[in-house]
Amino acid sequence: MITLGFRLRSPFSGVMDYTGVGLRAAFLNLLKNYDHELSGKVHDSSAVRSYSLTPFPCNNRFQTFFDEGEEYNFTVNLFDVGKYRDVLRHIATSQNRSLRLHHQRFPILGIDYSTRNPERMMEDWASPLSTYDKSEIHVSMKFQTPTQLSHFGSDKAYLLPDPEKIFSGLLKVWNTMQDATVVERTSSYRDWIASNVYIRKHNILTQEVSLGRKRKLIGFVGTLVFSIRNRSSPFLPLTIGLLRFAEYCNIGKNRTAGFGRVSVRMTIDAEKEKEGEQDNVHTSRGREAETTSKI
Repeated sequence: MITLGFRLRSPFSGVMDYTGVGLRAAFLNLLKNYDHELSGKVHDSSAVRSYSLTPFPCNNRFQTFFDEGEEYNFTVNLFDVGKYRDVLRHIATSQNRSLRLHHQRFPILGIDYSTRNPERMMEDWASPLSTYDKSEIHVSMKFQTPTQLSHFGSDKAYLLPDPEKIFSGLLKVWNTMQDATVVERTSSYRDWIASNVYIRKHNILTQEVSLGRKRKLIGFVGTLVFSIRNRSSPFLPLTIGLLRFAEYCNIGKNRTAGFGRVSVRMTIDAEKEKEGEQDNVHTSRGREAETTSKI
């Protein structure tokens, strides 16, 4: 997996509605400048999209306020690394060091580049299980940006955090990862999730976000706690790993525009969970498998 951290300078002072959609378009245009066909394949609606994006920081209305001359950052995670290798060389040597976002052109100050080995990431994420002796594992997930899940066989948005939909979607994205072990028994895994993962409690609400030009999107935000049974199953390490992977790939529809962004933590029991405490099972997001550089 490759993470690109774009550092941009704002050319203006003002406010923009949610920037994820515009930044996705800017990134795809960057690809198109080098390889028009690749840009189309990357955003092909019939395929699982092998990238994700985290937009500029925003307020609770998902707006970003800019000050002229200040630095603003967003990140792109690329999962099918081989697909992007040539275009990354182009980005590194290109003289066109700016991105257009709506009517503004943001100069690129730099691009931070890091790589992570997926197998070591998964091992790192699942390793705390060896120190966990409870019969059930509780995992808290906070949905930071509006999230929509997919109805099977429909384009309509599903606005409840259904575990089967969440984990099935995460597995599909994980299976696009280059050099990762592909899980082929997807139907068996979906059945296991239906039997062994349930929502212990939640504080979820729907929220509307403006996309500009009178466009809006509605998704759910908030926090829920999953309980996971059957600690002896080989699907358990995969499930914990996918929960951590969600922090990189986002969840649901439009995750490539930064929707469905989540943070995850494991808890020991319901009492600690109530008090908001964290235990020592929180992992390091795969940093042992990470190498960084700058473009």
